[in-house]
Amino acid sequence: MSEFDFGVRRASEFRQRGFWTLFLERHPEERALMARCGPWFWQRGLPDFALVLSMYVAPAQNHVGVFFGRNEKFGATEAWSRLKPFQPAIEDRLKLRPEQSCEGLGINSLWRVNCFAEDNWPAMADWLVTEASRFERAVAEILGEGGEAGS
Repeated sequence: MSEFDFGVRRASEFRQRGFWTLFLERHPEERALMARCGPWFWQRGLPDFALVLSMYVAPAQNHVGVFFGRNEKFGATEAWSRLKPFQPAIEDRLKLRPEQSCEGLGINSLWRVNCFAEDNWPAMADWLVTEASRFERAVAEILGEGGEAGS
């Protein structure tokens, strides 16, 4: 490793199985809500709205985040375009700051954190579940008032 590589780690070095195991240990209720999971993400289903919330870990970028994902089996397609008319109201309810979002992911929130530091994992898991729950509540409140995004 050269002096210029100090502290740089590849995503492949992240122990994703260990993280998601801890995630489920701390939040076993997520298993019943799961629509799909993979090495870098966990999707929580919102069947009433044909949506999924994707909770993800991006270790190479040093952040975790939540956004509305895609899942054809779950009927969650074209979520961003379906939610676009409701985006200002949803974002207003979420009170997200500009530095909390990643361009190109629609309605989303991210937290910059050292994903490789395993002592951060409990806080990361809790943040993902808390943030996904905030998103779920905001969508239910807005779509309940203004009609379903799936209509």
